[in-house]
Amino acid sequence: MSVPLLVEHDLEKLIIDFPSLDFSDAERKAVLLEMGSRDVQAAPGSGKTTLLAAKLQLLADKWTHPHRGICVLSHTNVARDEISRRLSTSSTGARLLGYPHYVGTIHAFVNQFLALPLLRSDGEAVDVVDNEIFAAQALSLLRTKWTLNAWVRNNPQRGPAAIASLRYEGADLTLGYEDGGLPGPGTASWTEAQQLKDRLRAKGVFRFDDMFAFAERLLVRFPDMPKRLSHRFPLVLIDEMQDTSWAQEDLLARLFDDTVVMQRYGDRNQRILSSGTDAARLTFPRPHPLSVTSTKRFPESIAAVVRAVQEHGEAVAAPVVADARAPVLFLYATTAVTTVIEAYGKHVLSSFSDAELGIGAVKAICARKRSDSASAAGRHIGDYWPEYVAMTTSPSGSESIHCLLADPDALGVVAMGLEQRVRDIRRAILIALRAAAAPSVQELRDATHLLRRLELAGSNVDPIRVLCHQLATSTGHTSAARWRSTIDTMYEALSALLPTALTRDAFAALSVFEVATEPTPTSRVNNAHVVLHQGRSIPVHVGTIASVKGETHLATLVLEAHAHPARSHDLQAALVGIASGAPLSVKANDSTRSLYRNLYVAASRPSHLLCLAMNSERAPEQHVQALRDKGWLVVKLSPL
Repeated sequence: MSVPLLVEHDLEKLIIDFPSLDFSDAERKAVLLEMGSRDVQAAPGSGKTTLLAAKLQLLADKWTHPHRGICVLSHTNVARDEISRRLSTSSTGARLLGYPHYVGTIHAFVNQFLALPLLRSDGEAVDVVDNEIFAAQALSLLRTKWTLNAWVRNNPQRGPAAIASLRYEGADLTLGYEDGGLPGPGTASWTEAQQLKDRLRAKGVFRFDDMFAFAERLLVRFPDMPKRLSHRFPLVLIDEMQDTSWAQEDLLARLFDDTVVMQRYGDRNQRILSSGTDAARLTFPRPHPLSVTSTKRFPESIAAVVRAVQEHGEAVAAPVVADARAPVLFLYATTAVTTVIEAYGKHVLSSFSDAELGIGAVKAICARKRSDSASAAGRHIGDYWPEYVAMTTSPSGSESIHCLLADPDALGVVAMGLEQRVRDIRRAILIALRAAAAPSVQELRDATHLLRRLELAGSNVDPIRVLCHQLATSTGHTSAARWRSTIDTMYEALSALLPTALTRDAFAALSVFEVATEPTPTSRVNNAHVVLHQGRSIPVHVGTIASVKGETHLATLVLEAHAHPARSHDLQAALVGIASGAPLSVKANDSTRSLYRNLYVAASRPSHLLCLAMNSERAPEQHVQALRDKGWLVVKLSPL
């Protein structure tokens, strides 16, 4: 089967399907009309995912084969959801969301077509595939391995990270780890690490990387699988290709043969999720890619900063906006580091009307959650906002329902949507059902499909809808006085789905309901610092740079960090380039390039306001004055 050809006349249909968007420039036309295997290098804010959705909309009109489809893969749920949302606006596009087509993440594809079928056929249970849950349970089990535990305690910089990231590698399921280090194979510690990993496998607890190892195992056992997949999907489109690891890229290349048209979309400059070893082997973009250099997200005042930290490709182009907000540099004394986010929030409130604040999120982001640097603050998120550390797992290492049902920091203080709240509540319900061995959900991991799965199974979901509404629209469920009654309420609503022998007390005793007595340093989904100023308020969401990839914000504050592996402060290293507009030196080492890629992602998130924050001790006056001369606002935060 040859894939349909698109011609320029077809583009006229986009005026109807995407009336508010313009695809008429030469760069975007070339991408839409290309129907051969080709890479697309696209600038941040260029509308790459929307461009991909528009192309799919055109293809939907011409796709006629009932049993062969288009495979659309993305690295994140955010991009997948955006593509699905665009396609669902028309009946023609919506056809691509079901059989024979596939729209989903790379991980979900590998799970659905390779790893999970193999595990089920071998009789293995899969309880959860999640890196954070695996890490919590692995570190909890570590205390049962005396030799390994002793080695980890004596090697705090390497050991805990290795235990938290234990993974299977390759078709033979060799033990490995993503981060940190362990003694080599053959040692007593290695043997105990293998036992720990295998014990969690027996419980059905896996990391995302494990699924790729099981996929490799399936390909060895069934070598004709690539031929079958290539027949099923003659056209494969991959979004966010820059975030694909070498293991993922290599697997995808072997899953689809040369009969398949494969187009890969991404931005090489945003490659921050692959290790240095991976980076040397990755192929995106291949020679002669199509380029989309113009951004529609931010004005020239922000683009100038993005170009200063851009590593590859043609310079990002943006329009000059006469009334664009001036970028801001917050310079703080070491003792004033905890006032930065508050000052930023007040500046946002002073700069935008209430209507403008509804355009997008206000976020403060940093390259590091933690750092062992002895340099002056700020080094990591905790320097700026100590409250960032919060509990996401129970003491036994299980995912914590108590945390998921806790009141978000901004709830009742500022206006906020309930989308994330409902997502957390559905996740809590799914965890409870699975922990209770409810048969209808044992193979379900994504809580967004919970109600649909139960409805298809013939269950009455009305009590669960009522429970979700009750938990989402009221507060205080996790207080000491009400926690047991919250569990009882869940038991009553879910009782029809629970095993008949499970009593109310046994349900309440499940480890997922345990309450932590001490916090552990892991980030919460709802990290938000609420800023009040002159009778108005705004939640400033705090997170890592990696956590906001693919997002667009109204305003973004980039918090200086002590970067790894460069072992230097990122904004300090890049300040001279940002002030002068000079690009990254061709002689820059890999560590510095990694640092710049993080800043490129961070600086390209906001649509209206970009702010930087750094310690005044690390900001030479000549560079600060150069920024003032460029129109920047410099705000100095005095010692406390």
